Amino acid sequence: ELGLANADPVAHHFDQPVDIKRFISDHQELVDALQEAGVETLLVRDLLADNKVALEQSYRAPNLVFVRDSSTMTNNGALLFRMGLPSRRVETPVIKAAHEANGVPVALEMKAPDSFEGGGFALLEGHTAAAGLCDRSTQGALDQMGDYLLDSKLVDLWVQLNMPEGIVHIDGEFCELPGKVALIHPEVMETVPAIFRTRKERWEGSFTEWLREENWDILEITDQECFDMAANFLTVDKDLAFHYTGNPRVMQECKMRGIDVVQIPGEELRKGMGGIHCMTCPVLRV
Repeated sequence: ELGLANADPVAHHFDQPVDIKRFISDHQELVDALQEAGVETLLVRDLLADNKVALEQSYRAPNLVFVRDSSTMTNNGALLFRMGLPSRRVETPVIKAAHEANGVPVALEMKAPDSFEGGGFALLEGHTAAAGLCDRSTQGALDQMGDYLLDSKLVDLWVQLNMPEGIVHIDGEFCELPGKVALIHPEVMETVPAIFRTRKERWEGSFTEWLREENWDILEITDQECFDMAANFLTVDKDLAFHYTGNPRVMQECKMRGIDVVQIPGEELRKGMGGIHCMTCPVLRV
């Protein structure tokens, strides 16, 4: 399916054509490293082995490797998203079938005209969820998600981040790291208007000020580090995260905070405009 992206990179939001063999090899290195760290990994096509229709459809989805974007998991089941990029909408039925094969119920399924992608969502400490109103999301989608999570008492605080034009997902500008560390790109995040909601109150404010008030350790990254995907971490344990190779200053800052980082070659994978965080969809956290 990567051949589809190579034939039309723009339609599939790839930066440039990829070396398919190397792309697959580097992705397998990520899978192997996760397993070595004790993370149970479920591959979509393994789950779809008995579903011929969904399995065939998966080969028409070159962005399926960025599995974060089509769904996210809650204690009630999966939230399925209608993707903002039209060429990616083929992915959601595939992921729905994978969740069903894995025995995961669908808690919420987003329908047209609303759209959202999982890279715009972050579940934080303290029963808090943050989501970005970005280029690929709609206000209706954020209202639907916020209402569901609050009404179901899955979160106590819902934070909407009104991202500037040109931002696709929040996980390129912000991420949570072990030990209540918030990595931010201040050039964007310091000026982003935020709307905070509980089940009874609503107010506007600054997300970064809220992080500081809640005693988060703020780790700032530069424009170049942001471009190099420094904000796209995957946290897997209380002191362990995954990232691409590169960004040595950020890696040193993590080390100083007691965070070990497993680094995966990213030269080929990042041509798909996604990082390690994008390539994983946590199903169960223990």
